[in-house]
Amino acid sequence: MSSTKSSPAKASEKATEKEVANNNPTESAKKISTSRVDEILNPTADGRIKKLENFKMLADKHRFLIAKQDQLEKFIISSDGTKEKVLLKNASGFEFEVSASQVVEKVLYVIQEELKTFVSISETEVLEYSI
Repeated sequence: MSSTKSSPAKASEKATEKEVANNNPTESAKKISTSRVDEILNPTADGRIKKLENFKMLADKHRFLIAKQDQLEKFIISSDGTKEKVLLKNASGFEFEVSASQVVEKVLYVIQEELKTFVSISETEVLEYSI
């Protein structure tokens, strides 16, 4: 009786072929990575100018967030817990106002934490950006 089972050697060859196929990047991926390396090592004048413009936008965003953080800190320092209010407006002109000190305190805490996160992300972007 003959056996139709494949030998262990053939099974390992098939597994090796699959591993090689999965580990080899495609030609288009190679071209993209090569062009990206060329961009970094041999930048054009237009490319550098475009990166500078993008960096200026990142810097402006970071300055804006720092300014908002400073405004919020001044607001928190100047509040006495009795005269603060939160006012929400939507595009339709509807308004919602809350003056309960506990609610205002919680809203300020959430705003402060989110702003810290945004500033941290912005700072990382500025520091890691290369022109």
